[in-house]
Amino acid sequence: MAEKKYQQYVLTDFREDRNLKNVMSPQAYFRGESQIPGAGMNMGWQVLTGPMLLEKKPHSHDEDEYLIFLGWKLPNVFDFDADIDFYMGEEQEHYEINKATVIYIPKGMVHCPLNFKRIGIPILFHAILLAPKFTKEMDGKEFVFEGPGKTAKKP
Repeated sequence: MAEKKYQQYVLTDFREDRNLKNVMSPQAYFRGESQIPGAGMNMGWQVLTGPMLLEKKPHSHDEDEYLIFLGWKLPNVFDFDADIDFYMGEEQEHYEINKATVIYIPKGMVHCPLNFKRIGIPILFHAILLAPKFTKEMDGKEFVFEGPGKTAKKP
């Protein structure tokens, strides 16, 4: 079949079969411009089934980020049974998440740890970063995430 004019904007290969404890596989990650030229966002989809410390250390990004916590059963994503600890700002202000929640993190704001302390029913977790590359600044170092099967690297 001939290549279509806009084929570079259609991505079907964003599945990752990562073996993480308490995270269902497959997962999906879209890593912005490393996968679609000109794309200005990154997004991950994970279903978490049990407790885990997802992010151990505070970090920040050069662009806005959104964290979305939903129940995983359609059609009622508001059926939520979990206790999650999340921290925002240099002062590490604590937030307990125990219902469907969206968190907006302005660019440059320090955030995390993110600890899924208890999960009664699976959680559908989305992280959306409004940047062409997924980068984070942590402990004075910058890390870049490029796509399925690729590990984080420092530029």
